[in-house]
Amino acid sequence: MEAKIMKKMIFPFLSLSLVFGLAACSNDPSIDSHPKEQVVPPPPGNGENPHTPEDKSKENSGNLSDGGNVQGDTNAAEKMAELNFTKFNLEVRYGPDKEYDFDYEEKSANGDYKAELNDSIHDKKLKGMEAFNALYTQLKGLGFETNTSEKEAINKILNTFQLDQNYNTFDLEYTLRDGTTVDLEDKK
Repeated sequence: MEAKIMKKMIFPFLSLSLVFGLAACSNDPSIDSHPKEQVVPPPPGNGENPHTPEDKSKENSGNLSDGGNVQGDTNAAEKMAELNFTKFNLEVRYGPDKEYDFDYEEKSANGDYKAELNDSIHDKKLKGMEAFNALYTQLKGLGFETNTSEKEAINKILNTFQLDQNYNTFDLEYTLRDGTTVDLEDKK
């Protein structure tokens, strides 16, 4: 009689062992038999900031800015002091659907500014800190003065921003640190 009881107890145990054993040997990719060996891809970018300039998500549309407005960016305050511009609005159109539009305006010397870049030529949209940092070197290198001619200004802009000479409309308005405001328009 003991042998019968043993057989009744061993059978369910063996059945369960068989079921679990088959599940562990499965080739089904949805069953993870080694969870510690999974490779998790790193976040995009360099790991410090998961948002890249190519990231056009709503969350990245200015990061620390509101609609391109940034307040108290101390790093930018030092850079802004190096620029000869307090305002720089550039719009260059190519055909009906391609344009390069960059707007920058210094609000105060404390690092308050507004910056936006809409570049359908290179498929970039940046606001706030990203827009300012992306174009700071180009602005610094322009070196416009009060007596910069219209033709010289247009050529410098096209070369500096790597834009094609065959534009439909070119519109530039800038204000120098000395308060001089210049408005240039050219149509082809």
